[in-house]
Amino acid sequence: MAEEVNTFDKLLNDLALKIMMVDPGDLSVVGDLILDLENLDNTPGISTKFPHLKQMALDLRAALGKIVMTDIDDSAENFDIVGQCIGLMEEVYRKNDNDPESVAAFNKLLSTLTSSPAAAEKLKDSAPEEQIKAPAAPAPAPAGSAPAAEAPDGPIIHETNPETLDFMEDMELLSGFIEETKEHLESIEVNILDLEDNPGDMEIINNIFRPFHTIKGVSGFLNLTNIQTLAHSTENLLDDVRNNIRAMDESVIEVVLKVGDCLKLMVENLQDTIDNGVEAYKNYDISNYIRWVKGVQGKETAEDSITAGSSEPSAPPAQAPDATPAAAATPPPTAPAAPTPPKSSPAPPAASNAAAKPKTKAKKVGATIKVDVDKLDGLVNAVGELVIMQTMVRANPHITAIADPKLNKDFGQLFRITSELQKTSMSMRMVPIRQTFQKMIRLVRDLSKKTGKQANLVMEGEETEIDRNMVDSIYDPLVHMMRNSVDHGVQLPEERERLGKPSYGTVSLRAYQKGGYMVIEIEDDGQGLNTEKIKRKALERGLIQESDNLSNHDLNNLVFLAGFSTADQITDVSGRGVGMDVVKKAVEKLRGKVDVMSEPGKGSIFTIRLPLTLAIIDGIIVQVGTERYIIPTIAIRESFRPRPEDYKTIKGQGETLLVRGTLVPIIRLYKYFQIEARCTDPCEAIVVVVESEGKQRAIMVDELLGKQEVVIKNLGGITDITGVAGGTILGDGRVGLILDLAGLVTAKMNYSLDVPAAIPRDNAAIEEAVGTENTTDTEKATASEQAS
Repeated sequence: MAEEVNTFDKLLNDLALKIMMVDPGDLSVVGDLILDLENLDNTPGISTKFPHLKQMALDLRAALGKIVMTDIDDSAENFDIVGQCIGLMEEVYRKNDNDPESVAAFNKLLSTLTSSPAAAEKLKDSAPEEQIKAPAAPAPAPAGSAPAAEAPDGPIIHETNPETLDFMEDMELLSGFIEETKEHLESIEVNILDLEDNPGDMEIINNIFRPFHTIKGVSGFLNLTNIQTLAHSTENLLDDVRNNIRAMDESVIEVVLKVGDCLKLMVENLQDTIDNGVEAYKNYDISNYIRWVKGVQGKETAEDSITAGSSEPSAPPAQAPDATPAAAATPPPTAPAAPTPPKSSPAPPAASNAAAKPKTKAKKVGATIKVDVDKLDGLVNAVGELVIMQTMVRANPHITAIADPKLNKDFGQLFRITSELQKTSMSMRMVPIRQTFQKMIRLVRDLSKKTGKQANLVMEGEETEIDRNMVDSIYDPLVHMMRNSVDHGVQLPEERERLGKPSYGTVSLRAYQKGGYMVIEIEDDGQGLNTEKIKRKALERGLIQESDNLSNHDLNNLVFLAGFSTADQITDVSGRGVGMDVVKKAVEKLRGKVDVMSEPGKGSIFTIRLPLTLAIIDGIIVQVGTERYIIPTIAIRESFRPRPEDYKTIKGQGETLLVRGTLVPIIRLYKYFQIEARCTDPCEAIVVVVESEGKQRAIMVDELLGKQEVVIKNLGGITDITGVAGGTILGDGRVGLILDLAGLVTAKMNYSLDVPAAIPRDNAAIEEAVGTENTTDTEKATASEQAS
């Protein structure tokens, strides 16, 4: 309760301060006032504790919207009225919403504002003559569905090459509008798809209405007429739904989705115009969209002859709009209608997880701010350099030789602060994966319609955080895998019913953190992978030999090879064998791994493992000869000096160490990187036991130098080195390589063996030691000669 009171106080104080500072004509402050009123309206507890205050906020926000839309003059007198209204809102709040006199005075002032002669004149001037002379509209009919309206193919481009554009006068404001509109459109898409589950949920409807209202207001301020007009028309349709004049049905949902696609297209063109100049600007004609929206609304009248962005009406189109615009001179082709799911098996809520989780608590107002990406990256890079310098200072022999306790204590405090700064800056790069996951909802819905299948998307772990630089890179792999799960995994409803499954399939998308990795799983309850078919295709293409002893798991992972596909027919959804190869390359580029597990007839699980961050890791510095390497701490299980009796040579595994009852293969790092080492006998060296993807290896090193957080640096033009994830600058200024343990674990160790002196050197022992699947006959002979 105290938290809510503080929020109300802060918002009302901000409103009072801003209205005192506003200058007539300064519409940017009006936009801030509208946002503050919207935040006040969304504050938890306002509906139950302050219903009058909530209504006052809604009414004043609408009046300010008319000022932005120029329906009301932005004069000093009108702003004075707005200031008095805010003062009355503060009075109502102070009296715990029990002040009818102030409420009545507020309504009277607001009525004066909205019905002023200037406002009436503005409205009269802006209305077409036909509309003014038209008779009064009849009373609205009871809520119901309007007759189906034909939908447009998409916005039409009118060729234009303007020298200047009015809306580009304030580039910073325009860039902010683009980013906020993208967020609003993503929110609209998620909510409208949730609404398919709960068509009568007024909270969801309001959550869809508000972004359209905000887009309309800000775009009007920026002179973005097309965006403003289309958002305004859709807002009116949703307002009818909110007021129970129009029922929420499939046609309204389709309007909101397609209008969102159209708005997204225009916003992306604005970004393209900013990046490439006014030559990239496209003048879209959206008059067909306006007629369609009003047709669905059931309010198509003479006023609809007025077009937006064009003086000529276009011919009535025949289908739902596309996100891709059509050239004005070429009529867009008509696409086939989407298949309709069988009536005998009603589809489940499409692509929604609303019922699977409780509603999250609203965020605190003012708890976040937006920071330019370049500034954030600059901060993180600067902190990274600071960490490197800290390491160099700490390793400086003049510093380590200081005996002054006070100075050493100060250095220790400085190092602790630097470490805390590093952790804080890194956490700023972490963002929830929710936004990427929510884009999959629309994808599954559209794929279900296109393929005639019924798929329900269930999402888990949307709050799991991932490095911001990975968000865009992981989107395409997820799209490919979701398409694969729906198209190849989930069966048609009739086939599922024949197999005793529900008519609709379930695709689960989940994320969680495990062992320093972000894990993303895509699971479906479809038909699973056909291992025999995969093996047959691999044999036909020469990818494997009949004699190869591959497990089902290894065979299933062949689907990630380039051009590999088991699809019987190629569709516009999948089947060309390029998707999973793209997934594997994209994930490996992020230092991640992708894997698949499948059971025929029951479904598949595709797993992506990614490092939590691409910038800094915690590692143990080891020395081999004169070189130093960094082993990520999260993968280290233990380190020790082996005893002679722990050393074993096993056929099929080569050199191993007995570690806690388990035989662990040895990796001789000096052999792998072809350098000189001080210790070639495992019983004289230090062994670091690491684990990656469930497999353990014992890495031989000369010495452990200590633990350190290191900043990951790329190796420039040197790429694709198996076993190396990157480099870093160490305390003495030298470069150390960061080991990629997943690469080392799977790499073939094709080198001859140095059998320790403590081990009997007979031919039988050598034959047993080199009898591995990764060792050639030539290497066996070489090892045998060395032993003799």
